[in-house]
Amino acid sequence: MLLHRLRTTATFLAAAGLGLSAWAQSTPPVIAPPSSAVSSPGTSSGEDSAPNATGGSATSSGKTGTNGATGTTGTPPAPASAQRAPTPTDSKPAHADASFMNDAAHAGHFEVEGAKLALQKAHSDAVKSFAQRMIDDHTAAAQQLETLSAAKNHKLPDGPSLLQKGKLKLLSTHDGAKFDQSYIDSLGPKAHRETIELFEKGATKAHDPDVKAWAERTLPTLREHLTLAEQLDRSANGADPKHATRDAPLHGDPAKKK
Repeated sequence: MLLHRLRTTATFLAAAGLGLSAWAQSTPPVIAPPSSAVSSPGTSSGEDSAPNATGGSATSSGKTGTNGATGTTGTPPAPASAQRAPTPTDSKPAHADASFMNDAAHAGHFEVEGAKLALQKAHSDAVKSFAQRMIDDHTAAAQQLETLSAAKNHKLPDGPSLLQKGKLKLLSTHDGAKFDQSYIDSLGPKAHRETIELFEKGATKAHDPDVKAWAERTLPTLREHLTLAEQLDRSANGADPKHATRDAPLHGDPAKKK
């Protein structure tokens, strides 16, 4: 009886030993770590970023961005409308159109050369600032006019008229405050009113639609020049009726003057 129990116990222990050995040699189960509420850098919880068509990123909230700006599209401002190129022609322009383009070219050269003298000889910083604006704007207008006249088979004059050259020569004899006065008299409000009248005529009576369109496009700038010229004239001469130009109103309301 005792011998039978010993044999049974030995058999049980041997079987248990084999089971432990098999468990030790097997791969232990993988236990998943608990999820963390903090996302690692570069990831988001539920809002994964994906590249959009423009190279930015779009999130589940619908915001788009380029250059790293959230909530902005990065769309650049619309460029200024390109001017339509004039239609080339082999024929000469109508006499009125040719005359307008010639007069416009003369006026532009007169403004630019007078302004260059002002940068050299003027005493007032305001006069020099006005002169630089005239150089910039009239140079740009001259380039447009050159393109227009070439398309219309017309050669422009390359300088001021003879009368304008005489005024420039006289202007060049002055310096300092005297130059400022002469410059405003020659190239101030009166000259700009005459130029505006010329361009208004071109904008309404030119035969060629391209010539008419160029005159219309240039008029707003010329009217702004007139406003600047009037301001310059008033600041320099308006308080002194003896030296004020014919076109410059006096400071203050004339109705209040006794």
